[in-house]
Amino acid sequence: MGSSGQLTSAAPGVDTARLEALLTEIEARLLTSAQGALHLIAEAEALTLPDSPVGGQLLCLRGAALFYCSEIEASAASFASARALGQRLGDAALEARALNGLGNVASQRGDYVGTLEHFLESARLAGAVGDEQGRLRVLNNIGVIRGELGEYEEALRTHREVIEGTRRIGDPLLESSARANAVMDLCLLGQYGAAIALADEQLLALSKAGVRQHEVVVQTYRAASLLELGQLEEALAAAERAQPLAEEIADHDHLCRLLVTRGRALQGLGEGQAATTVLTRALTLAQDLEFRLHERDAHRALSDVQEALGNLPAALMHLRAYLALQQAIHAQHVDRRTRLLTAQFQLEALRREADMERLRSEQLTRDNAALRQDHQLLAHRAAHDTLTGLANRAHFQAEVSRTLRRGADAGEGGMSAVLFIDLDGFKAVNDALGHDLGDELLRQVGARLRQHTRRGDLIARLGGDEFTVLLRELEEAQDATRVGEQLLGALCEPFTLDEHQVSVTASIGVAVAPADGSDLTTLQKHADAAMYRIKHSGKNGVGRFSGSFPGTDQRNPA
Repeated sequence: MGSSGQLTSAAPGVDTARLEALLTEIEARLLTSAQGALHLIAEAEALTLPDSPVGGQLLCLRGAALFYCSEIEASAASFASARALGQRLGDAALEARALNGLGNVASQRGDYVGTLEHFLESARLAGAVGDEQGRLRVLNNIGVIRGELGEYEEALRTHREVIEGTRRIGDPLLESSARANAVMDLCLLGQYGAAIALADEQLLALSKAGVRQHEVVVQTYRAASLLELGQLEEALAAAERAQPLAEEIADHDHLCRLLVTRGRALQGLGEGQAATTVLTRALTLAQDLEFRLHERDAHRALSDVQEALGNLPAALMHLRAYLALQQAIHAQHVDRRTRLLTAQFQLEALRREADMERLRSEQLTRDNAALRQDHQLLAHRAAHDTLTGLANRAHFQAEVSRTLRRGADAGEGGMSAVLFIDLDGFKAVNDALGHDLGDELLRQVGARLRQHTRRGDLIARLGGDEFTVLLRELEEAQDATRVGEQLLGALCEPFTLDEHQVSVTASIGVAVAPADGSDLTTLQKHADAAMYRIKHSGKNGVGRFSGSFPGTDQRNPA
């Protein structure tokens, strides 16, 4: 943010030069001492008008500092306040930065769908105002999410793209973050030698710059890579060097990783008791902060250590805890992957347009429209039968329940009905002409049912040759039977299937609410019973449910 923007954001009589210096210092302090950054933020806030661009910038900085301190809920609140302020001020860059922070918070909570939604919206806003730094910041975080989903090669490719982009615009801090993430990607890909080489290349520069949060990340995955290569003493030394730094900046995530690496290295060196102490601390910290992945890894390592020490009951306890967590984490991972399919489509579109400044905003607009269409398509598929396009059983039952509730609220004026329709003779057509033409017959039946019902009524296919109709807002109960007769007449007309003409009839059962049932189960059961009465008494008719049976029986006049 430029000086002129900051001057208008300062409180009257405030030393604007001091405010400018504080903002610069806070940005640098975030990655070295989050707690120290919070103190500086409080000082800067006293010099700033709260409802101003700089006030919003400070909210984002506070959110980031709280995030690094693992105070996730407080971080979320700060970013949410910054976003709301950006919307009030019409400041798209501020809103984009706040959304990026909210994406990180959602990731920490395990909400990857929310994460990508926040990131994509942040990228869209950044692109709209030409904020390339904001776009790359989001892309860097998306790479982290890809890594957490196990897409390590794509994560590495994304972080390398960010590295190239930051070199073009001259943002060494963001470049440093992307390079640290690339070390992590290489380690998780099993390219341990490459991870160590990149880490060694970066560590000297990080130490000179004092960017301690990035240094912790690089040291953590360098130590893990050494461990996986069997260089136990080197891994132990690397983890021990990095641990005080992680503790100092309160990076509990990487502290847990370092403790597990230390414990595994100690166990490999035959120091079982020391390994138990370190791994128990890792487990306790992971449980306190609900870091389930670290908790799982600590249990696994403790199981190995206790087995080596001959403490088999403890080894078995930790192994069981590991397996339970592994199963839960796997199930959660599968669920997240399933729900992310459409969101990842947009993410890929965002990546493809990364270097096309002029086209990016247009592409994102198209992709957002495509995502909405995908959501609509998925919602439609979830509620409709794929063969006929009619409502499916679940959607139909939900609509009947809603209609009955509205009818109960309306009293006597809330009359509705359910018609159960079972085709007579469908199996013979299906057997004679084959399943493809049988399916075509079902589609044509659905189309005829639509033609002879009102816009506000609902038709569903329950499966096979069973259909059902919800009639809403009836004036009198007899209307339901009359509609059933109209549908029966329509279905008795011949159908053309390729060069074949076939005829079928139908058995239709009617139940009217509230007289024949005021809840979903009762109404459906009674309509079904009425339909079976017609089916067993000669077919090709319409009958309304009667508790005493026989019910009203209307034969097709044709």
